[in-house]
Amino acid sequence: MDLANDLIMVFYFAVSQGLIKFHPKQQYCLTAECIEAAAAVLSKINQSVDPCDNFYRFACDGWIYNNPIPEDMSNYGVYPWLRHNVDLKLKALLEKPISKRQDSEAVQKAKILYASCMNENKIEKADVKPLLSILRHSPFRWPVLESNIGPEGLWSERRFSLVQTLATLRGQYSNSVFIRLYVAADDKVSNRYILKLDQASLSLSSREDYLENTTEAKSYRDTFLQFMVDTAVLLGANASRAESDMKSVLKLEVKIAEIMIPYENRTSEVMYNKMNISELSAMIPQFDWLGYIKKVIDTKLYPELKDIGPSENVIVRVPQYFKDLFRILENERKKSPHFCLNSFRGVFPCGQQESLVSGTFISSKQFYCLLQIHSPLSLV
Repeated sequence: MDLANDLIMVFYFAVSQGLIKFHPKQQYCLTAECIEAAAAVLSKINQSVDPCDNFYRFACDGWIYNNPIPEDMSNYGVYPWLRHNVDLKLKALLEKPISKRQDSEAVQKAKILYASCMNENKIEKADVKPLLSILRHSPFRWPVLESNIGPEGLWSERRFSLVQTLATLRGQYSNSVFIRLYVAADDKVSNRYILKLDQASLSLSSREDYLENTTEAKSYRDTFLQFMVDTAVLLGANASRAESDMKSVLKLEVKIAEIMIPYENRTSEVMYNKMNISELSAMIPQFDWLGYIKKVIDTKLYPELKDIGPSENVIVRVPQYFKDLFRILENERKKSPHFCLNSFRGVFPCGQQESLVSGTFISSKQFYCLLQIHSPLSLV
């Protein structure tokens, strides 16, 4: 009995001094959201694999099994899956009737834009007239059409301005060709925003589609070439001229794909090259960087940026790409003054097939119209 009392006293002393602690019964989150999140995690792993033997299979087998690469895509992952699900929610939002009482002005305009883009009857009635009207404007005159578009649409090397064309595409149509200009947080001063210059994407979905000699990659290039030829002919170009010019376009894109910085080399340290516009112009003098940036920025919308000058700092994420790019463009111009800059890329949706992801359809038309809503969000 004395021993029991002594043990009780020792136990009481240990507890009072914090040497022994009692934990309340462990709590679990059993809300619908927590259960859904837990199920999502479990669906992505393979519990039959020992993580010590093969952690990749343990962590990813479920995702790979349940999410095969869609037929219209060359690669797939969590971010494209997330983009698709956001598109589905955005599509549902845009297809709701406009409510002037509940919808903000921005949402009303987005719904109007989407509805006009989806109005196929009106688009079919207009046919190619709106596009031909754009291609008669000086920045967009397309050499392959010069004998079929009328005297006002004739392309002139003397009047052509690469700066004006690229700036108009970026500023008015939110289409980045060759150069991607955007505003983002400074990687080393996170409370400040800064202009960034990066390589733009190409027409095909990945760099490898241009460079690999697999049957699949070759079929992508052949299909893309045929699409460009068909588009030019649809707009009135001579078929043989269209085929010749579009082969040159494809060769140009292959050359640009060769100089693009691959994903594995795009590290934060390598891509942080901070300099002012004057220093950038000295490094790559073939292009009017300040003129391009000033033409892209809408000073009516952002009057505080109208005085931007050579001392403005920018982050040049891919200096070597830009050096190689303007070397290639200069060589192409010397070989043929009519070299095509595929400057109408983005006017047409590149693909007429239906896109199937996770059992839910978004037609190519709907996908294209959703892109038109996304694009203005990336403007400077």
